[in-house]
Amino acid sequence: MSLLLWVGCGAVLLGGVVALIAYGRGSDAPEAAPRRAVGLPRGVAEQRRLQTVLAVVGGALGWLLSGFVVSLLIVPLLVFGLPWFLRATMAQKQGIDRLEALSEWTQRLSDVLLLGLGVEQALVSSLRTAPAAIEADIADLVGRIQARQSAEEALRMMGDRFGDATADKVLATLLLRISDRGPGLARALTDMADSVREEVRQRRVIEADRAKHRATVRWLVMIMLAVSTVIAVNPSYAAPYATPTGQVVLAVVVLSLVAIVGWMASMATHRPVPRFLEPDRRTRAGGVVTTTAQEEDA
Repeated sequence: MSLLLWVGCGAVLLGGVVALIAYGRGSDAPEAAPRRAVGLPRGVAEQRRLQTVLAVVGGALGWLLSGFVVSLLIVPLLVFGLPWFLRATMAQKQGIDRLEALSEWTQRLSDVLLLGLGVEQALVSSLRTAPAAIEADIADLVGRIQARQSAEEALRMMGDRFGDATADKVLATLLLRISDRGPGLARALTDMADSVREEVRQRRVIEADRAKHRATVRWLVMIMLAVSTVIAVNPSYAAPYATPTGQVVLAVVVLSLVAIVGWMASMATHRPVPRFLEPDRRTRAGGVVTTTAQEEDA
């Protein structure tokens, strides 16, 4: 019975290590490239590979030094889970600051339109007074318009950079004016700027309340890690977990704690409202051309 338990634990943990390696390496299979896609941040693939190496090497060393097979599970969880946990429990004010800057830019754009400029001209001239938080986004928008890209496509690309439903409201107002040259855009943008400012105020209040819960969860996890470290270096405390049954119990306890901590961290995380300017990537109109469709077009 003991031998079968050891073999079962070893097989499960080995499968987990193989899955981590495959996850870090990625797939070589070609994917359908979207026509209008937002690129991932640079260095993500390199960071994932480094984490994979640390997880495999650290788990193996932990097993050899401590004799606990469950180290092959605990170390990868720490390597991959701890950075995610720290990011999830950090203050999330950057998006709020960008929305506040967007409201300022919208108000200034409304003032420029009152002078009688067209939408494209107003967008280009708005770069001179763009707030610092979104200056790069406005510069990208103006650059696309000056490069003879349609203003509609440039505005949609800007929406992809923001990735926020509130920003979509402002951009949708501009998109409607481009397709329908009716009056009243300046007034609509002024009302939209007021609406965005009110949402920014509400988000700041909510963020301040969530910051308290994030701090509580962060301290709780740090205390658990400190206590676990003391138990791990003390042979008398760790002795009950040295048996095969103890290893299984320890694995169940660790996975339960990870699930609880992840659930607590997710409760303090802002869940963005789904965007309505984002294309439906399940259709060709949304920007994805499947392999079959590519072959038919060819």
